[in-house]
Amino acid sequence: MFLLKKVILILIAAILVISCSPTRSFVLEEPQEGKSLVVGAVLVENAGIEDVYEAKKANITVVIMGKHQQDGAEKIVGYRVKTDQDGYFALPNVPAGSFVVKGLEIDLAYNTHMLIGSRWEGNTQIYQTVDNMIDHHVAFWPPEITEKIINLQIRYFHIDASSRIFDQVFKSLQDNRLNLQEMSYTMSSPLKYYQEKYPEWGWFK
Repeated sequence: MFLLKKVILILIAAILVISCSPTRSFVLEEPQEGKSLVVGAVLVENAGIEDVYEAKKANITVVIMGKHQQDGAEKIVGYRVKTDQDGYFALPNVPAGSFVVKGLEIDLAYNTHMLIGSRWEGNTQIYQTVDNMIDHHVAFWPPEITEKIINLQIRYFHIDASSRIFDQVFKSLQDNRLNLQEMSYTMSSPLKYYQEKYPEWGWFK
């Protein structure tokens, strides 16, 4: 009983606030004091869904979970952002903290609209298809990052004909062949991509 009361008191003391924002359109917002810019990229290979073999980068909805401290309490926020034509995404003016790519919403082949969520086995995040919605549960958070620009790198997803999902993280790609052997990819680091595309943006001054 004492242990149960102690757990309840701890939970009450650490108020957890979870919110979710609608899909954000990319806008060149200038830096706000105390906020960060989160950048990343997504590359998806469809290896057989509807007998189609293709690579997708553009217009993928990325679901990101962020955790930070606010007024002495832990706050968790869900973000939805779409990749541009090159597969990159940016979230300007968000609180620095810990970030997890929780899932994707993507159109594949001819008629497949796929929701990809994730679960954890220990500290390992495992991506899988889900039926109705991508939940916001995160079992293991990476270390918090307090830098002005937070780079989530290039997130690669390979989806086979049985809808099994295999993922990997790359800093950059330089004429790399992955699972679709007839295709190769060159993608710069998300940080470098935005620096070169928007050199006058306040985040890079």
